[in-house]
Amino acid sequence: MTVEEVMSRLNGLGTEANRLNYRKHGAGVNLCGVSFANLDKLSKSIVRDTALARELWATGNVDARCLATMIADPAQLAESELDFWVRDRTHP
Repeated sequence: MTVEEVMSRLNGLGTEANRLNYRKHGAGVNLCGVSFANLDKLSKSIVRDTALARELWATGNVDARCLATMIADPAQLAESELDFWVRDRTHP
């Protein structure tokens, strides 16, 4: 699956109610509003794909970043990269 395909799926799964709720709790504006239940289902269809996880993280999209943490193989990520993800978690 490509990052474009995943982003299309995320956009299709998002709801306005979730976007409003997530923004209310500080998620920022770059989000699709996908429920965690749907993120979990999508992550299971992708399984492990660290390269895709890196691309998803780079989008800056809240939902894509959440999904990235679900599909990345921590053993394939350098400690410095994981540290960066933790520091870069804030949303504009």
